[in-house]
Amino acid sequence: MLISFFSLAGSPGVTTAVLALTWSWPHDAVAVEADPIGGHALAVFDPDGALGRRGLLELTVAARKTPLHHAMSAQLVTLPDGTGRHHLLPGCRGPLESDGVPWTSLAGLFREFKTVDVLVDCGRIRAQGAPRAVMAASDLVVLILRNDRHSLARAVRSFELIQREAGLTAFGDGSLVAVVVPADPGASQGFPPAEIAKVFAAHGVPLAGVLAKDPAAAAQFANLFRPTRRFASSALVSSSRAVAQELGRRASTRKALLRSTNVVRFPPRPGPPSVRMAPVPAARPLPVPRPNHGEEPDDAG
Repeated sequence: MLISFFSLAGSPGVTTAVLALTWSWPHDAVAVEADPIGGHALAVFDPDGALGRRGLLELTVAARKTPLHHAMSAQLVTLPDGTGRHHLLPGCRGPLESDGVPWTSLAGLFREFKTVDVLVDCGRIRAQGAPRAVMAASDLVVLILRNDRHSLARAVRSFELIQREAGLTAFGDGSLVAVVVPADPGASQGFPPAEIAKVFAAHGVPLAGVLAKDPAAAAQFANLFRPTRRFASSALVSSSRAVAQELGRRASTRKALLRSTNVVRFPPRPGPPSVRMAPVPAARPLPVPRPNHGEEPDDAG
């Protein structure tokens, strides 16, 4: 499955949410930093640079001589959650690097994976260079927003804009869902999730869950990964497990619907030229991720 995440202006960071959800994902998963302004997740898990330079730019360069899925496998970082099933594809180091990423080719590659789910951090929805081809190809598009009056009102006003920018096939078909993060304590008066769900449902956008406000645990994904013994049972990790289950269920349902109804996806905006796919040489199979060449996708994710 392919799931894209984004925020609106002034909303909480998507990267932390995507990393927390990937950490708790019930299946094999890859978190992709596709924010066009650049990513920092590699420095969170490898602050000393022991793994060398890895990321989307290195993938793009390697794909000129190597099949794209092999090039991607060489750039993955295994998240230190003890499972060996969750990975990170680090982002570019700035907008100039991001401009050269072949998003259309990558979107096609992500959709081919049969046993690996791909969670893409797309940054802000209207940012210059946003990976719209990835969002348009996604089985589910997720809006991350803060539980305060201004953020919620902005989201309601922006649903039609989001549909157009993300290239969704239809509005209110379950392709767009929301996940809420509580506002800072004392900074804003939040609203009950049931009330938010009711308002959003009236606009055809389900509320898929709430991530806990947990600054200490969030810092492990946003600053430097140095977890304490309480990290595994923290409020953020616990809530991300529940949200991950719900997002996986919704993405699987919509994926099956798209396949059964043969829906034609919205054509993405023109982007950089696609990477030329070289023939796959005879080589030792790579463990992660495995593309699905010509086979039907697996709805289980």
